Amino acid sequence: MRMTSLLPSVLIVVGCLMPTLAGAQVVREEVEGIRNLARIESTVACAGAITPKAVAEIKKMGYGAIINLRLATETGAEIEGHTAAAKAAGIQYIHIPFSAANPDPAAVDAFLKAITTPGVAPAFIH
Repeated sequence: MRMTSLLPSVLIVVGCLMPTLAGAQVVREEVEGIRNLARIESTVACAGAITPKAVAEIKKMGYGAIINLRLATETGAEIEGHTAAAKAAGIQYIHIPFSAANPDPAAVDAFLKAITTPGVAPAFIH
């Protein structure tokens, strides 16, 4: 799959988010087990890697779902641990593996479907 075929999808997503993000307040926080947390008002939070222990804290922060875009093969991905922790905490956990080196349009479609599903917002994306 060539990157140019993904460009229209990426531009649509960025175009839809720009009005929201342009006026949005970004709040950076330090939470144990979450790397590089940035809340974008009450709509989404974006972060780097998380630990299974952090899942319960994410639920307490008020998020409706965790959307994990990491590949299962990434160091520290802990997909099974996150899934179990999410089930125990009572928060939706959605794993959509995405590779920036080899982007798959199906992953973009899955993300758009997930983020617009009722009950997912606000979403914690990492």
